[in-house]
Amino acid sequence: MKTKTLVLFTVLAVFVMALGLITVDRTAAQTQGTENLLVNPGFENGNHHQDQIAEIVVPDGWKLHWVDGVTFPGAWDDLPAARPESTVWNSTGGVPEGEEILWRDGIYTLKVFKAWAPMYAALSQDVTGLEVGRRYRLVAPVYPDVVMDYSGGNKIPPDRPDSGQVRLGAGPTGSAWRDEGAIAYSGWWTGATIADFYQNYSVFVYDFTATQENMTVWVEFRSTYPYPNNGFFMDTIGLYTLDEVDPSVSSPPPAGGGAPAPAGPTATPIPTPTPRADGAVIHVVQANDTLWTIAIRYAETMGMTPEEALPTIRELNNNPAFIAVGQELIIVPPGQTAPAEEPTPEAAVEAATEPAEEPTAVEATPEPISEPAASQPDNNNAICVAAFNDADGNGLHDAGEGLQADAAISLFRAGQHETTYVTDGINEPYCFENLEADSYQVQIFPPADYMMTTTGSWAVAVSNNASMTVEFGMQNNPNAGAVEVADTAVTETASAPVNGTAPDDGTDGGSNVGLYMLGGAAVLVLLAGVGVVLLRKS
Repeated sequence: MKTKTLVLFTVLAVFVMALGLITVDRTAAQTQGTENLLVNPGFENGNHHQDQIAEIVVPDGWKLHWVDGVTFPGAWDDLPAARPESTVWNSTGGVPEGEEILWRDGIYTLKVFKAWAPMYAALSQDVTGLEVGRRYRLVAPVYPDVVMDYSGGNKIPPDRPDSGQVRLGAGPTGSAWRDEGAIAYSGWWTGATIADFYQNYSVFVYDFTATQENMTVWVEFRSTYPYPNNGFFMDTIGLYTLDEVDPSVSSPPPAGGGAPAPAGPTATPIPTPTPRADGAVIHVVQANDTLWTIAIRYAETMGMTPEEALPTIRELNNNPAFIAVGQELIIVPPGQTAPAEEPTPEAAVEAATEPAEEPTAVEATPEPISEPAASQPDNNNAICVAAFNDADGNGLHDAGEGLQADAAISLFRAGQHETTYVTDGINEPYCFENLEADSYQVQIFPPADYMMTTTGSWAVAVSNNASMTVEFGMQNNPNAGAVEVADTAVTETASAPVNGTAPDDGTDGGSNVGLYMLGGAAVLVLLAGVGVVLLRKS
């Protein structure tokens, strides 16, 4: 009997150790980007009750801010805001069907929410060692889970499109939250300016110039109406060094005068990816890299959005379950030249010589915007766009998939239409140039009988001569005009990401829970078999 007990105990111990190894390895894989300057960016490295408040759970390294008991500008009927609740949601505890999209990276996602009251909150982190004058990029995926009503178990998005709002900012450490004079903000993105803003992840991007060595980055979100649920999810926020420096920006003099404080450590800029002799672009995994942060870094090199780059990188590397420090990942295969990040000279000349659109009376601004001369095409803010025919419907611009004509791509600013470009399928990418520094939405309207295979909207903040590229995928809709009939196939795909958003990769999302549970079950079965054999022998 003692022998049997010892054998069973040994089997159980080995099983627990095996699960522990799986968990540790997975956590290590999920918390691996030296390029991401933020601490605990994917919320995988612990959390705590902020200010000992039971309802406020915040990822370690971050701070949550909120308005409580007072109104804020834009709140409906001047209703006071209420303190939200927050949780760092562990997907291993179970994911409701259809909500797998809420996890973008790892097993944790942050949820901040409040019911039946306006809500205004922000997440912040202090960053040290920035190089004064250097440009940095703040990237924040945010999912506005604002619900007007629940009908038949479904969430109904609000009929007030501007009730949900998101903005990013950066300011000197110590600046008070919402100090507009100290914090440089992107401006608000809302449901009135971004298609599918609600109940869908949008990736918000904001570039800023460091004015101090120590700064605080902000992700702000609010809902102005007392809906049954005002919630916002966030996962894997990134801060990245850009290879741009403004020498005219200098550190402010220290308080009380005297010589400026010595500069702190300088963040290493993200190097421009250099193809090898065979044309391949390879990334060597560093400590803290995740597949998501790698996708963000190389998205422009691949001519894709980060959401498109993520599954592409996975596929090129045989869908790895884990990544390890020192591992080489294929970004661009041998024999293929990485897509140009800038428009061709011909496209730039065409864009510069194309007559500007005249704004309608409704869109006219009080003062016309003066545009730089066409002879300075590189000295401006630009958003470059293209549409492609996604023949296989995988949301990726694969080799052999050509550009798509007759797609209307519109640029919006502060909820107002700025201009629209109709693709010809030949001369893209096309660049909206000479843009004022501000937050914009780029939205596409596909040709008749076509459906989107990627997200149809992108939120971008541009400044200081920044240029960003956005591609949209679509394919012919064989069911155009047909009456939809609910059937088993529809039920089986109900949990698919919305609007062609790239599915979470095998290590970076809540949908991985089943994979790891399956792996654990396999280990259990194997060890159980070993135990039976040992018991019989004993």
